[in-house]
Amino acid sequence: MALTADPTPFAGPMRATTVEVHTGPATDPLAWLAVTPSDDEAWFWEVPDDDTSWVGLGSAAVLELGGDSRFLDAAGAAARLWKSIHLRAPDDAPPPRIAGGFAFDENLPEVSVPLREPSPWMAFGAGRLVLPAVQVVRHADRTWVTRIDDHDRPTPLLGAPTPTPAELVDPAEHAGPEAREHYRQLVRLALAAIDRGDLAKAVPCRSIHVDHRPEPSPLLAALRDTYPACATLAVRPAGADTIFIGATPERLAAVHVGHLHTAALAGSAPRDDDPAIDAALGQGLLTSPKERAEHDVVVEAVDRALDGLGVADRHPRNPTLLRLHGIQHLHTPIDAELPDGVGLLDLVGVLHPTPAVAGHPGGQAAHLRAVHEGMERGWFASPVGWMDASGDGEFRVALRTGLVHNGGTTLYAGAGVVAGSDPDRELAETDVKLRTLLGLVLATPPSGRTEPRAMGATP
Repeated sequence: MALTADPTPFAGPMRATTVEVHTGPATDPLAWLAVTPSDDEAWFWEVPDDDTSWVGLGSAAVLELGGDSRFLDAAGAAARLWKSIHLRAPDDAPPPRIAGGFAFDENLPEVSVPLREPSPWMAFGAGRLVLPAVQVVRHADRTWVTRIDDHDRPTPLLGAPTPTPAELVDPAEHAGPEAREHYRQLVRLALAAIDRGDLAKAVPCRSIHVDHRPEPSPLLAALRDTYPACATLAVRPAGADTIFIGATPERLAAVHVGHLHTAALAGSAPRDDDPAIDAALGQGLLTSPKERAEHDVVVEAVDRALDGLGVADRHPRNPTLLRLHGIQHLHTPIDAELPDGVGLLDLVGVLHPTPAVAGHPGGQAAHLRAVHEGMERGWFASPVGWMDASGDGEFRVALRTGLVHNGGTTLYAGAGVVAGSDPDRELAETDVKLRTLLGLVLATPPSGRTEPRAMGATP
């Protein structure tokens, strides 16, 4: 673990000043991201249906984490950081935020699998906690800008980019027959383990690659426009030529005034433009024994994890449908009042990874993944989010995501396998999930912005 700051080692104290922005392009956090230098630390988060948007630019402090204590280390470091900040702000302004993200596994390999080349995920590390130097929060039609010490960033002159409609795409055209058969074989191996009684559920994952590197801001504009119920997110470590982007529907943990909101999200079906067919697909999802069994495993695992922290949760007995653009899921909301001493990162640490992304039981599922999956998950299906000094914050499971890097864009998807799963159907489910991002990636213009969109930073 190393706590460092930009550009000198963190020593504190730090000054934070918050002001409100009333009009113009600077009221949209995405417009700020569009004009920030491409090698700058950047975090973006927006849930349109919650009327909340946030961007963090630059870094006043960075915590790099790894190992089995990474969540505990992050919680302690965040508490120390909050104590070091002296805030000057209006009484009704939102507090500054710390951004955080973690790899799926507690340590990242130094080379990618199976190519044995330097991993494109290395700049992200196994865990990263950042106090952004400049933060822009919009909520309930009000926007606030917080600057740490004397940091500043260019102020946008133009609004955020206009989203481009998605291309009609077939993910099968971006993966060869061998890759698709490899995934079917992963499902068969998982089914064999389930038949032996070694597993109740597995979640084999796959990736596809396209030789296209989209400009991040227009892609994010398209994602927030297309998936307003999801958290549109982006993470770019300082100095890295890679950015992690997506729009995820799955909340891992959100805390507001000591109240926990989480959910079980497992079991999927496509959508259809014909209302009658769409309704039939949803009803089939609700009544499918296979899909319900997959979903119940996740609900029970969340119950056990929270009980281990002394958290008594509550949730409805039966799931409902979460309908999104192109896909729908079985969804069970889970709520609880938090006891004293239990914080957001404690919850993230016990809930990650849920059986929805890792399978169950975890040890056997991890062995199957490590030996046979042949793919580096990086931050895919991992916790990404934010927290503030009041204890509020939210982390989501980074699904429907892709890594934009020098070689193009790599997209990720997985599917839950339980008794009764069919290899062809699970492969088709991953195609549905990959399509949610692929069409927008290919429709977005390539990197290389030339249009001026900002004025210089003010002192």
